[in-house]
Amino acid sequence: MTTLEEQFQNDERFKNWEQNQRRGRICAGIVVIIAAALFFLKELGYLIPQWIFTWPTLLIVIGIISGIKHQFKRSFWIVLIIIGGVFLTGDMVQGFDVYKFRIPIILLAVGLLLIFKPKNRYKHYAKYKFKHRRHWNVGADESMNNSSDDFVLMDNVFAGSKKNVISKDFKGGEINNTFGGCELNLMQADVTNEAVITVHQHFGGIKLVVPANWVVKSDVVCVFAGVEDERPKVNLTDVHQVKTLILQGRVFMGGIEIVSY
Repeated sequence: MTTLEEQFQNDERFKNWEQNQRRGRICAGIVVIIAAALFFLKELGYLIPQWIFTWPTLLIVIGIISGIKHQFKRSFWIVLIIIGGVFLTGDMVQGFDVYKFRIPIILLAVGLLLIFKPKNRYKHYAKYKFKHRRHWNVGADESMNNSSDDFVLMDNVFAGSKKNVISKDFKGGEINNTFGGCELNLMQADVTNEAVITVHQHFGGIKLVVPANWVVKSDVVCVFAGVEDERPKVNLTDVHQVKTLILQGRVFMGGIEIVSY
């Protein structure tokens, strides 16, 4: 019987994932050690600025860790640093009430995400083709909720959507929500080995309905957010039959709920 270690030891995607995880752990460990040292110095009577222990500083630190973890290939770390820097300036400068400007700051962050979001012309073309499949007479499922596509794209801005995937060779997809949410049902889907879903969730929630016997691996960067797997626990004995769903991307002020029916 092949073990999970033997199955993934030659997988390049696993090696990249492992390197990203190791980078993130090292950076987080260094930050925690520095924080411990600062607390020690503070208790010993040394003058430590109070702004170091505020949430805007934490946001900046998370942005730096996220950038290092992903080799600064994604733009989300810039947004975290900008938001943290603006609010930190408000705490440091007397008489400047930054909280009055929270709405334009949020809109600024969303605008920066739209401008600096990594572009993938093939995914965008696939999205365009999917939306115009009826006009092009592309042989696809005519239901707006059921999808037989192997790759699913979901975009919501101040809105929500729901989709049921019935593909028997599901590869994954991309979910982009800004001030919105969606539900993706994979109970009737199947994967050959693994599927990857990239998530960009800002101010909203995602509900994933996933079979209980699938393994869900999360590599999602969460800021004021979380990923909760509420499915019943299932013992997997045959690694050859393991179905793996990998989640990657980022969630800001939102959450991902994983359930099974």
